Amino acid sequence: MRPYIARHFFGIGAAVVVVVALCLGWPVNDGVTQADDTILTVRTCIGANAKGGPLEEALIKEDIIEEDLLQTKVTNGMCKDMLDPIPGGTQVRKLVAAQNYMQEIELIEGAMRGAAGEAATRGPGRGSSSDESLNLFRTVAHTSEQVPALAQYNEPEGGGPGSVEPRKRQAAAAASVGEDADASIPDRLDQKEAALEEEGASAPEAAAGSRCSLEVNVLDEELDKNAGLYEITPLMPKKVRHRETAQVGLLVSPVTRERFQEIRRKHGVVAEASESGSGCVKLTDRMKAQLVPYDPDELVIERHQPDDIRKLSSNRNTIWGWGITARQAGEINLLLDLRYAISREGQEYRRIPDSPIFDGEIKVTPLQSDSTQKVTERPWWRRILEGIFERISGLFGA
Repeated sequence: MRPYIARHFFGIGAAVVVVVALCLGWPVNDGVTQADDTILTVRTCIGANAKGGPLEEALIKEDIIEEDLLQTKVTNGMCKDMLDPIPGGTQVRKLVAAQNYMQEIELIEGAMRGAAGEAATRGPGRGSSSDESLNLFRTVAHTSEQVPALAQYNEPEGGGPGSVEPRKRQAAAAASVGEDADASIPDRLDQKEAALEEEGASAPEAAAGSRCSLEVNVLDEELDKNAGLYEITPLMPKKVRHRETAQVGLLVSPVTRERFQEIRRKHGVVAEASESGSGCVKLTDRMKAQLVPYDPDELVIERHQPDDIRKLSSNRNTIWGWGITARQAGEINLLLDLRYAISREGQEYRRIPDSPIFDGEIKVTPLQSDSTQKVTERPWWRRILEGIFERISGLFGA
């Protein structure tokens, strides 16, 4: 929010004086410090171990989660929204859900920053109405009110005072409303815009943020309708043999591509109903699948395709394949993560709502030779001698 404020400071005249007065000691609304505004980190939110471990390292290495995800500050309300879709979920699913949630917030923030930049370039004298100028003033004033209030929030982990940036709070407010898929697109946009403006967003930011948030919601809702509308089938064995390479895979049927076309149509409806001229989701037909072991030291994975990204076909199944070789007997945990490209450049991916589409154990059984080789296998020299004697016996007709 601050760059946006700075660019407009000298365009709103007397508003600057009022903002300074606010910063210098006007009363702050005590209602801001509610329980849902308590500050914590994502790590605390999902109950992850403070020291981390091989699983977190593997997920970061494979770009399943961002490196700074667990240190990111959120409010208690954001934490609840983050975990609502996966009640009682495993640690892996909590990590993935946290990353998906934070990606949604970042997408909305990006759309709002873009709108703020466009408004700054246009300037208050170029087509902006008095209402827009008033909204801008309210944004500046509200942000200034928040500064001393935000410093009051304490971080439970003992890390000292912490805060969540105003724009991140605004994005979270948009993400938490207008989620009723049965409501009309205009109504859902109105709910999100109202939530953003209530949190201090300007009119252009509220329009861009609400459109982006609804685009993400539509995306997730449509791909969550897995009732014969599309088929994603993990091909995972229940058992593999120690030190033997087993084949695993993933099959995505052509109807998934049809599902993508329906999402694009609905995004068009959102665009028509929105006051913002740009969205944040450009869905393509590319998907990315990754097979990741909880502990990379337990398993060797070799993909059968050049990389993890495939383009969906309109008339045949899209298949990913891997060879896996277990380094030790027992049980190994691994997950299969599936995401779809949401930018034309293919630089941004969002995961399927129920991903990981596989998260479980595979039993690794010892080879028979592992336990019996020392007893049944004959020494090399004895095998050679027996072969010689067999040939001699054959010569003499024995």
